[in-house]
Amino acid sequence: MRLIVVGARGATRDLLRRLEERWEATVIDPDEDLLARAANVREIEQVVGDASSPVTMGRARLNEADAIIAAASDDDINLEVCRLGIDAGLVRVVAIAVDPERLPEYRQLGVPAFAPDSLAARRLEVLLEPRRVSSTAFADGRAEALEVRLTDDSPVRGLALKDLHSESWLVAAVVRDDTFIVPHGSTVLRSGDLVTVVGAARDYSRIVRTFTAGEARFPLDFGKGILVAVDSAADADVAVGEALALTRSSSAAGIVVAHRDLRTIRDDSQSEEVERLLDRVRGYSEGADVRFHPVAGIPSKSLDAVIADESVGAVVVPAPPAESTSLLRAVRLLRRTVHWQLPVLFARGSQPYSQIVAPARATPTGLAAARAAIDIAGSGHGSVTAVAVVPPAFVAGADNRETAVRALALMREEASVLDVPVRRVLRQGNPVRVIASSLDGAGLLVLGRAARRATILTPGIVGHLLERVPISVLVVPASQ
Repeated sequence: MRLIVVGARGATRDLLRRLEERWEATVIDPDEDLLARAANVREIEQVVGDASSPVTMGRARLNEADAIIAAASDDDINLEVCRLGIDAGLVRVVAIAVDPERLPEYRQLGVPAFAPDSLAARRLEVLLEPRRVSSTAFADGRAEALEVRLTDDSPVRGLALKDLHSESWLVAAVVRDDTFIVPHGSTVLRSGDLVTVVGAARDYSRIVRTFTAGEARFPLDFGKGILVAVDSAADADVAVGEALALTRSSSAAGIVVAHRDLRTIRDDSQSEEVERLLDRVRGYSEGADVRFHPVAGIPSKSLDAVIADESVGAVVVPAPPAESTSLLRAVRLLRRTVHWQLPVLFARGSQPYSQIVAPARATPTGLAAARAAIDIAGSGHGSVTAVAVVPPAFVAGADNRETAVRALALMREEASVLDVPVRRVLRQGNPVRVIASSLDGAGLLVLGRAARRATILTPGIVGHLLERVPISVLVVPASQ
């Protein structure tokens, strides 16, 4: 079979490398050097000249050709070559559009054409996406097929396909746990799904945004409300204030206030004191969704029962000032709360959370802290300071530094999904000291915690920082 290719540049040379032996190729180009380079790839018939001329096409034996590819560096030449091929009765006429804006002219001729600049732009856009996707154009460039890996904060996670209304795109396939699924209306999308979406090319950006954008979810993966116990006026002033601040800077539905059940109090003066306390809470929380949960005993010691009854996403626990907190006291606070397996805010009254500090570590605990910090900053229009610590010089190597730099880059990329600004701090030294020295202007420190219980001998980074930092500390359990 005979093929005529117009233009001897890179695309032609790559095509010649891929062609099967059954194809006899003739290449037309006015540049003899380019033709010689093409001939080094594969044996071809070389024709020097202007391919838009019928005379040149006659020399290339157009009347004997089975297919023609217009790949010159000029759209006027390519369009004329296509016309000559069509007039010669060729069924296979294909072209490269040098200028993407001239693609409609090729379509008017009924010629399949693509624009390398458009393909390059699409690829560049894919690489710039914080949540990378793969994209393939088809249907003469009018449609796109995209592959998207759904993340924990994807806005479509947990939705059935029938709830995703669109007339210009559809979910064509889902791969879940290495299993191919043919989706239907009741298919519910999950985190980790590899989703293939087919849609109109004009909606490419909207499709990408729908499936790869992030939404602040903290603390919804744990529960809906922020729980706080009110034992005294000090709790109302500090703990409730922080619970409200966390609610307003997150996706929490509201706060749950655990308080003494008035029906169990026999002393009128104590009953009146509790009433005043609740009125104080109502004054602080005006405009917020507050659910009062009465308990029979001391509220701060009855939180287990409240957690069992309510949808709790985080618990606020008053923490004494750092100057009066010993390591033993910090460990006791951590031990008292670890079995909840919920985020715990150790409140020191340092709201608002316009600036949040979190470690940048590619570990389960580091990722838990980063995700919560980014979500809170995104909901509250704040910023994040990401701190990456390289071990001291005598134990650190090049790999340690590269790991820290990459953790910072990944954290910034994740934050960009929610348009959260991230200031990066990279220092060498003791993690506790480096993080503690990076808190200037911060209202909240977010840390991840593993399931193991802290002890006075092994308090961990969380225990040491809870002991010494002057601001509130949110401790988030790592995913199992």
